[in-house]
Amino acid sequence: MGIVREPLAPKGLLELFVTKGRPNLILNGKVESRYNLPVYKEHKLDFSVCEIIDGLKMQNIIVNIGKDAVIKSLTEGFIKTLARLAVGDNGTLPSDSTVPKTPVATMTGLYNEIGRSDADAVVLNVGSPTVHEVKLIKTFSAADFPITSFFNQAKPVLNEVGLIMIDLGAAPLPRADVYAPYTSTNKPLDDELLFAIRTHKSVPFEAANDISVTIRYTIYIE
Repeated sequence: MGIVREPLAPKGLLELFVTKGRPNLILNGKVESRYNLPVYKEHKLDFSVCEIIDGLKMQNIIVNIGKDAVIKSLTEGFIKTLARLAVGDNGTLPSDSTVPKTPVATMTGLYNEIGRSDADAVVLNVGSPTVHEVKLIKTFSAADFPITSFFNQAKPVLNEVGLIMIDLGAAPLPRADVYAPYTSTNKPLDDELLFAIRTHKSVPFEAANDISVTIRYTIYIE
């Protein structure tokens, strides 16, 4: 007799758009959310108002604490919610900014986080026989980041992204943006945990050039 397997295997896909100026995010079909998340059924990124400089599309790694949160939710309920995104600038090899470091499942943070923020929107796609996914979308503008946040202040770049889960029992949404360097009074809340991470080649992130990076992070189950 053959063995039937239907594994619960969440996967992640990161899309990243580097632009001069900010794209418009067009949302439709507001979904009521008990956690005050900005959840919608449909979205569109309108790049006609900006200039696309670069784009990346990559699979990610879901870290162990993220996997554990999914498994715990099956018996404890979904007390952890994907709600924030973090970016960093030390995700490539020191000798070559086009070669990403290889994250491992035991990681609990980015290599050098420079800031994090709530998602601009969450797009939920369920109820289909074939598609079971959620997308978190966020645009980060270089002008919002203090130059002191960067690992290399002479050449600001982004080269790593993290998807952050939070415990809404600790504090509601929205939550304040936070920027490195983190201190005892300026840091992410203690309940915020890394769910997934992706490193990528370095992309420019200079405020003087009006650079923005839009992240569309998809978590799905096949």
